[in-house]
Amino acid sequence: MRFFSPSFLLACVCVPASILGTYMIVSGSSTEHVTTHSAPTVERVSEMGELCVLKLELSDMMSAETPSLAASWIIYGDALISVDLSNAEITASDTEKKSLSVKLPALRVTSPRVDHNRTKAWDMRSNKWHDGWFTLDKFGKANRLQQEAMKAAQNHLAKVAGSPEYMTSARESAEQLISALYAETGYTVTFEWEGDTAGVTASSEVPQS
Repeated sequence: MRFFSPSFLLACVCVPASILGTYMIVSGSSTEHVTTHSAPTVERVSEMGELCVLKLELSDMMSAETPSLAASWIIYGDALISVDLSNAEITASDTEKKSLSVKLPALRVTSPRVDHNRTKAWDMRSNKWHDGWFTLDKFGKANRLQQEAMKAAQNHLAKVAGSPEYMTSARESAEQLISALYAETGYTVTFEWEGDTAGVTASSEVPQS
């Protein structure tokens, strides 16, 4: 069975207006000033919650078959790569160098979807003259084949979206966004990522019927 090659990528990000850092000068007396520095906090990032950092749009030919029938489709679909910023944490902070280390949870593929409105049947044929179209259940067999094929297509979308090259692009998008937020406070950020984001395992087999 042949599957997908992505056609294009679209980064999906939402940027809040600002992130707060503080600097205060407190007058303790007429002759003395006490200067207090406060490093940026993680709250304004974590408040963003689940953030879509990359959207993938995919299309390709797909073929599937059973002992009775064989069929092909032009498949269109999409998937999102997101990160749950509610679990982000600052692991190190240097107020002198104005630098932070931020640990982020692993990226994940969400909402893999076959676009059934755009997906088109390309071909359907019988593999056996006596057990394909020339049966009373030919339409039932065709419907069951398509349903199973679309399930497999959705699983494969998740697998393709979770491949290392797309995870790398998604990481870069997330890091650029968060770096831009902290840049408003004058801080630079280095990142740590949890887990392995090399891919998502999904079955692409079409059950035989």
